[in-house]
Amino acid sequence: MYEEIELLQQEPKLSNEQLERMKELQSKLNHKRMNQEKINRILVKGQDMKQSEVLMLLDASVRKDQISKALGMKHNEFREYLRNIGVKIRTRKRK
Repeated sequence: MYEEIELLQQEPKLSNEQLERMKELQSKLNHKRMNQEKINRILVKGQDMKQSEVLMLLDASVRKDQISKALGMKHNEFREYLRNIGVKIRTRKRK
């Protein structure tokens, strides 16, 4: 995405199609930033985080250790919490 934006920026004059593509790419970048800001706002809530927010963080691929740290839970406590709210947890196979 960044490479495409750079290529478009190097053009001396953009066609209407290229201008639209540039706007679309910039919009996607801004959306990603907003998502990260929203994730940070939720993590800052700590123990006041709602169950739905925990699920949203998991859907957004936020690392479980980040979420558990924000909640003030130990690893095992957080795994138990996830089980209690219906999140399936894979166990690692021991060799």
